[in-house]
Amino acid sequence: MRIGVVACDIMKRELDRALWGVPEVTEVVYLQAALHVNPAKMKETIKKQIESIRGGVDVIFLGYGFCQSLKGIEEEFDIPVIFPQMDDCISILLTPERRGEEIEKAAGTWFMTPGWTEAGEDMVFKELHIERLKGLGIDPLEIAKELFTAYRRGLYIDTGVGDNEYFIARAERFCSFFDLALEQTVSSSTVLDETLQRCRLLTRKEP
Repeated sequence: MRIGVVACDIMKRELDRALWGVPEVTEVVYLQAALHVNPAKMKETIKKQIESIRGGVDVIFLGYGFCQSLKGIEEEFDIPVIFPQMDDCISILLTPERRGEEIEKAAGTWFMTPGWTEAGEDMVFKELHIERLKGLGIDPLEIAKELFTAYRRGLYIDTGVGDNEYFIARAERFCSFFDLALEQTVSSSTVLDETLQRCRLLTRKEP
């Protein structure tokens, strides 16, 4: 029995670790980050990708949260589509409980996983829909700073994928851009592993 994976590359390192050595996984497709800034387009892109691989697999592991558009997507297919029933990748990689605790500490917190540190300010430009300003001779960083005033803290989340010095350096650079105080935390979230296990159990059921 075969598992196909369609996932956001913002979680590629964490997913690669979860998928390593799982023989049921026969196809893995990572889609570019920031699709969620256009929820309708994101959903259509993911649906097309599921359709493109569904003929060769028995279960789809979707490496996304709801991301504003995916709640209930599993009901639109006659092949099982399994994914974490959580808002987004931060909730998946930190857990909703931990996320809530950190927001209670500082409401103006910008969360950064390893993937988010690599995306950096470009992700902010996409989130704020100002990336096109580059082509108009306007510095999107200055606009982003003005729109980013609600945030006071940058929280880097060590998800256990290694290369922490590199990711922390990128987090420091990001926080310097946006005048955020950088803090760090460690996550031991098992959400991805548990979701993958649900897929594996499905593939082992007798037809």
